Amino acid sequence: MEYIKNTIFIAGGGTGGHLFPALAIGEQLENDKTDIVFIGSKHGFEKKYFKENNIKSELLDIKGIQRNFSINSIIKNLYLPIRFLKSYIESIKLIKKYKPKIIIGTGGYSSGLPLLAGVHLNIPTVIQDQNSVPGLVTKLLYKKINLLFLAYQNAERSLTVKKDKKIFITGNPIRKKLKMLDKYESRKKLGLQKNKKTIFILGGSQGSKKINQHLMNNIEFYTSNNFQFYIQCGLKNYNDFSEQFKKSKNVIIKPFINNISRIYSASDLVISRAGALAITELCYMKKAMILIPFKFAADNHQKLNAKEIQSKKACIMIEEKDLNKNKLENTILELMSSRKKLEKLENNAKKASYDNCNSIIEKHINNLINE
Repeated sequence: MEYIKNTIFIAGGGTGGHLFPALAIGEQLENDKTDIVFIGSKHGFEKKYFKENNIKSELLDIKGIQRNFSINSIIKNLYLPIRFLKSYIESIKLIKKYKPKIIIGTGGYSSGLPLLAGVHLNIPTVIQDQNSVPGLVTKLLYKKINLLFLAYQNAERSLTVKKDKKIFITGNPIRKKLKMLDKYESRKKLGLQKNKKTIFILGGSQGSKKINQHLMNNIEFYTSNNFQFYIQCGLKNYNDFSEQFKKSKNVIIKPFINNISRIYSASDLVISRAGALAITELCYMKKAMILIPFKFAADNHQKLNAKEIQSKKACIMIEEKDLNKNKLENTILELMSSRKKLEKLENNAKKASYDNCNSIIEKHINNLINE
């Protein structure tokens, strides 16, 4: 007898911070009775990722709101209502084609319209929101959906609802391939020196021009100190660095890292933007971290993410405005000269991790499907 598979839509993307939680939920729910279809944007980070990893997906012609006031951004925003309507109609067509039992959104501009179409067509809908401040999709739809999973207690406080049985504080889901590996073997495989203190600089899935430029402005510190640096700079930002920097014996620069478990395992200290997923992974991997929030993040959520982790004594936060005061370099020297300080950050990071997030989300989603 042949089983009829349940189809589940998981929509989210734009950046790795929205895409990777979607993939983690998909991994958790996937079995021989379930068919996962990921929904993303033709203009997002996910388009290339889905293709390279042979992931079953559908892409919408939707872009996010441009938050600056350049002429180019204003023109793009004028097209937004057309893209919105087109992607909403396409979402309805996809629902009628696949007949999903449930639609899950993990944020980003590609998640809102499949969720909205699901609400209008009475399909059970779920949101998993990663940040300490709920995103726009969550704010607009949380009263209409069936389940809401939040990463931070603070996120629930910002929603205008009393205690609700459909809201769960779970942390953020983690991909199964994220695992702690042997530190010295990882360094060897990455081309790093086995016994040299190692610092990983992570500007997010798309890199950070601000951090890259800061490294270039302080090139002597990063090339001549007795540490080795491994940098994820972003696919579009590799040429920000001079040939002198790229060829330094103490620096390895990569546009994007697929197997991030290896560099997490190899590093003694991680310097990162304060995206919710990066923080989740760093806590899960028990890493000492310095967080540099992106100051233009919507609702300043990166700074609030970092503050939440800082309140647990699990990170040191440095704001962008303090970078030119050598605060980052002085903090690196202070931490790398004290194993005790690094261990304190590591232990507190692990305490801040929600290690059972994936299974909690799976349980509630299966209950909703089987109602």
